[in-house]
Amino acid sequence: MIKKINILGMQVDNYTVRESMLRLESYTNNAVLNIIETITMKQLMLATENPVVRECVEKCDLSVIGEKEILAEVGNVSAQRIREIQDKDFMFELIKRIVRNQKRVYLIGKTRADIEAMHNFFVEVNPKFSEIESYALDECAGDADDIINEINSETPDIIISALPSPYEEEFIMEHKDKIGANIWYGLGADYHKKTGIFNVSRMVRNLSLRGQLRHTMQKYEKEIKDRK
Repeated sequence: MIKKINILGMQVDNYTVRESMLRLESYTNNAVLNIIETITMKQLMLATENPVVRECVEKCDLSVIGEKEILAEVGNVSAQRIREIQDKDFMFELIKRIVRNQKRVYLIGKTRADIEAMHNFFVEVNPKFSEIESYALDECAGDADDIINEINSETPDIIISALPSPYEEEFIMEHKDKIGANIWYGLGADYHKKTGIFNVSRMVRNLSLRGQLRHTMQKYEKEIKDRK
């Protein structure tokens, strides 16, 4: 069964983690790159202004809602989904399966510090985690084709990205047909935030973003109404 929510005119997947994992299994032997994107409030708002971000959100093979406030704004909330999103269950299950199935992982980020943070986080999640190679865009001395060649030479099964929006979406949409991997997984900005810990600054940030998202949704709905 296809489960989606409509937000700002975009169809975003709303599968449980179990359902998402079943879809993930179907990607592991594909001959084309399958894109998995963690959807955030900032990304959704950026999509209303940046057509490439919007295209990526709409065309990704699997979207994983990264913030519970997104569901709250569309009135589609269940206790199970809230818990899964808060605890980042999809990401943790994916890392577990990567290690168990000995998948070849390539890490990509904007800076070397981003790469190191990703590596350290994944090792903390599972001490047996390791990547075959990594690439920081800030270290790129050539053009995008050089980056693609570097990635493809390592024959990865999955690429895990910590690139920020809109860098990630622009990179994917321009070069996805050249990338020789089964899966591209965009983590989202807050992948490393520990769950189950009350954090005032994060709560204030999320409330602010939720207010901005609500305003963006109201503006979008008014524009659609005015066109009719």
